[in-house]
Amino acid sequence: MCVPNNFIEQQAYDMYEKIKKNSVYNFIRVDYSGGSNQGSHSQGDNTRNGLALITRVVLEDKDGTLYTIEPNPNGVRFAKGEITYKDYKKLQKRETVNGIATFFGILVFFSGLMHFLMKVFA
Repeated sequence: MCVPNNFIEQQAYDMYEKIKKNSVYNFIRVDYSGGSNQGSHSQGDNTRNGLALITRVVLEDKDGTLYTIEPNPNGVRFAKGEITYKDYKKLQKRETVNGIATFFGILVFFSGLMHFLMKVFA
């Protein structure tokens, strides 16, 4: 079974497409992992082939306020107008904290398991 090696890039591109299609805000630009940005998605073929990762999408409301969001489910919810930007930032922060806590929880679990196995077999 063949697994594509550009899964993350493809997921980011799919989320970008959902944001652009369903957004109640004006689309301004896309920022890529290499530091480049485009007013339109002119590097679409490169992104789909895994050569560039979309890291941020910039949107603008009717008042001219710019919003920088990541191409993820929370970004799609914000672009659709389901949540406010403050709620979006809060959800992003919560996911980051949960990811770090999960990482350290796994680290503590395996350290404890290693300590236990050393006591049993030593």
